[in-house]
Formats: sequence, C-alpha cells, structure tokens
Amino acid sequence: MSQLVIRRTFVLVLAVAFVAGCAGSEPPVSTTGSSSDHTQAPTTTAIEQETNSPDGVFYTGIDGVVSDVSDPSRVISLAGDITEIIFELGAGDSIVATDITTVYPEAAVLLPKVGIGRFLSPEAVLKHNPTIVIGDSVTAPLSAIDQLRAAGVPVVILDLSTSFDTLYSKVRDLGFILGADEAAAGLEADLHSAISAASVDRESTGLTAAYVYTRGPDVMLLLGDGMVSHPVIEAGGAVDAGALIGVEGSIPVTPEALIAAAPDVLIVPTEGLEALGGIDGLLAMPGVAETPAGLSGWILSYPEGDFLTIGPRIVAVIEALATDLSGFAGSS
Repeated sequence: MSQLVIRRTFVLVLAVAFVAGCAGSEPPVSTTGSSSDHTQAPTTTAIEQETNSPDGVFYTGIDGVVSDVSDPSRVISLAGDITEIIFELGAGDSIVATDITTVYPEAAVLLPKVGIGRFLSPEAVLKHNPTIVIGDSVTAPLSAIDQLRAAGVPVVILDLSTSFDTLYSKVRDLGFILGADEAAAGLEADLHSAISAASVDRESTGLTAAYVYTRGPDVMLLLGDGMVSHPVIEAGGAVDAGALIGVEGSIPVTPEALIAAAPDVLIVPTEGLEALGGIDGLLAMPGVAETPAGLSGWILSYPEGDFLTIGPRIVAVIEALATDLSGFAGSS
C-alpha cells in the first residue's frame, strides 16, 4: 500500500523557468554579463566583491560587472529567495516590484510584478524607476540586462543558491548592498544555527532518496549534484541517489537511470504529481514502479519551491523531510 506523503507549505511559480534552465545535463550556471564581456567571472568572496570609496559604494557581481549600489531606495528583486532575504534583513520597504517567483511574505506578494527574471523585460522594469535591480545567475536574456545598464540602472547579479554556503554568502552580499551589514550578520548566524540543528546525519536512516522534477509525463528530470535538492536531501538524512550515480545537474528520467539510481524514496513536486494524475500516474511512468521506492510506495510530495530554491525558509523544508524519512526508516 502506498505511503505517499504530501506536504503543502507554499507554492512557487518556477516550472517554466526551471525547465528552461535545467533541462540539460549541466547544473545551472551564470548566463549574465555586460555587452563588453559575457564571460562568467569566477566566484569571489564577499570581501573581494565589496568596495566602499569616496565616490560611492560598489559591488562586483558573479558576472564580473561592478555596480554602484550607493542608492538602495528603490529595489526590484528578480528572484523569490532574494526577496525573502531582503525582507528578513528589514529592508522590505525598499522593494518596489518583484518577479513572479516571489510568493512570500504576503507584503511582497502584493507588490507590482515585472514578469519573470529568466525572461526579463526591460520595459516592465524601467517603469518602476528602480535605483538597483537584483537578479541571480539565471537572470536573462543578456540583452535585457544590457538595456537596463545602458539606461543607467545598476543591475546586480548574485550567485544562484544551490548550497547552504551560497545562501550564507547571499545574505552577506545583500546586507552589504542594502547597507544592512549588522542585520545580515545576525541572519546568517541564525540560519547557520537553525540549519545545523535541523540537519541529521545523511546516512542515519540508511536510505537513498531521488528527486524527480516533473510537471507531467512530458517533463521528467532526475536531479543530482549541483541542484538545490542535493543539500536538502542530505540535510534531511538521506543519500542523494541521483548524485550517487554521478548525475550533475539534471538528466531526463529513463528506466535505465531510475534502475541505476535505485532510490529507496522518491521525492516529486506536488504540482507534478497532480499533473500525472496522482500516485497511480507516477507509478505508471516507465521504470518508476520497478524502483525500491515504487515497490514500497515510499514516495514524498512537496510543493516544487521547497526543493528548487534555498532561502530563509529552507529550515522548515529540512525538518519536514527529516520527519518523513525517519518515518520510513522506522517502518523498514
């Protein structure tokens, strides 16, 4: 008998952007830059990125572009996790608009929307007269970013958070950009403590778990190393089955890939499970029923945003996963 567990904490509108950015076998990488140099710069430390001078306050983004962030009075956020961090830093009042991946907090949801950051419209951004636009390394297209910069608007590109370390770095960087260093230090410390407290030994359950992103039978991707799901699975107390077989980023789900991964637990987005017609539809997909997870019915379903973005609320996701995994381990 199926032991499907469905968690409904929040829903993040990421399906189109995720599929566009992650459908290949490589993990998400920066695709931003200036018109003079579209080559991604190496990741730098916060100290190397931040510069105070008599002429202003400057920040070097992950794309290598230096932006003047002296005036953070009218900010546009192009990613939900960025929005949430800004609010956690007490600077939510500075945000004048967001993209549609912002679903929390409620005050941010009610703000004007500029579309989706991965398909950026300069006109939609400029009409809000921003003093700073903040995106991440999947913000696109490059031509739209260049248009905004040509119009005199600083566009800051942060690294895409796919690990807890990049979350901490993003908190520090946003603290600098917004002039909220003290608040950022406190938030980073709180998150570090909370994530450490929520995390369990990844081999404590003796389980392997695979995250399969789906929005229906035409979109089935097995995620592995380099994806947000990887550190979350391991913090929850399982070994990432996709990463274990060498998956970098994501690969199309095939019976061969699922058999090789042989996950004890299968994790899917709630929205995708519903699009498949529920548990029976998922088990009808080639190879799923033959996995240990399919045979035992150990399938977990969470809103897709839980495993596709790392923000301040990731602690609750880790706690939920740890609880569910321990329940399976206890019944084996």
